[in-house]
Amino acid sequence: MRTLRPVSAILLIVLAFSMMQVNGQVYHTPLFDGASAYSFLTGQCDFGPRPPGSENLTLCRAYIVETLESFNWTVSIQNFTYRETECANIIATWSETVNSPIVLGAHYDTRPKATSDHPDNQSIPILGANDGASGTAVLMELARVLPTANRSRVELVFFDAEDSGQIDGWDWIRGSVHYVSELTPQRITTIEAMVLVDMVGDADLYLPKEGSSTDSLQNVIWSIAANLGYSSTFVDSPASSIYDDHRPFLDVGIPAVDIIQVPFPSYWHTLEDTPDKCSAENLEIVGEVIEVFVVGYDTENGTFLPDTPYVLYGTLIVVPLLLLVYYLRKKR
Repeated sequence: MRTLRPVSAILLIVLAFSMMQVNGQVYHTPLFDGASAYSFLTGQCDFGPRPPGSENLTLCRAYIVETLESFNWTVSIQNFTYRETECANIIATWSETVNSPIVLGAHYDTRPKATSDHPDNQSIPILGANDGASGTAVLMELARVLPTANRSRVELVFFDAEDSGQIDGWDWIRGSVHYVSELTPQRITTIEAMVLVDMVGDADLYLPKEGSSTDSLQNVIWSIAANLGYSSTFVDSPASSIYDDHRPFLDVGIPAVDIIQVPFPSYWHTLEDTPDKCSAENLEIVGEVIEVFVVGYDTENGTFLPDTPYVLYGTLIVVPLLLLVYYLRKKR
């Protein structure tokens, strides 16, 4: 049996390994930390219930802004009034970047009344650990860990007044409705994708494909989740349509997807929506998927481009060098 010369063997190993990496679609390695995100979730809950116009929400808003600024994001407040209540969206961009092609959104307010609880509790405001704080926590952690080179691709928007619908004459999703109403026609054309995260912290997280989301964008995100090994959380099955903060974007023609647990957890809009119902591990799953999406999404073509494997670059350099060494040794 003829044996390979050492250089030939090395060549075969390097080439095989490089092809394995390419065919396996090596992605950006996520830096998202679920424990850190969970601390942002509990940090919001420490202020107590946070309905629109409340002192608690004002304090929580300052906490979110201070945190984003500590990560060097440029933060602005978009004030608006709804039914005589002063409300405010939080908008974060990177180094005053405008016209970022990707908008990541979450609502940071909580429901003023526990309308799905026992009748004795239905006038009490909820803490909103999952319904409000979880999505906001994911965005805060992404603000911390997104690679600097990719941050200009993203605008982070924290919506106020999402969760007061059907209480005292209020409608739903007032913050996102106001945000979209303020977009210029030119700005609308520059947003290639809007990704909403809402109720993504549940300990038994189940994320099917929300019914009104843009199919192509949704398929890209769920494909990323599958490649990361998270297909048991991002489930490839249809779900009902949810009237949520992605809808105003869809209404003006912006591709949008709602990452949300459907059906809603049993504690939804009750006093039981507390941090112990949430999981750092599941926050990390959602955060990693979005992080990889932001880094690799081709906003011009609506497709996902995985990072070019560093091993491929290495192969392009090492293989010619090995061939040269082999050639020179053979001539001796």
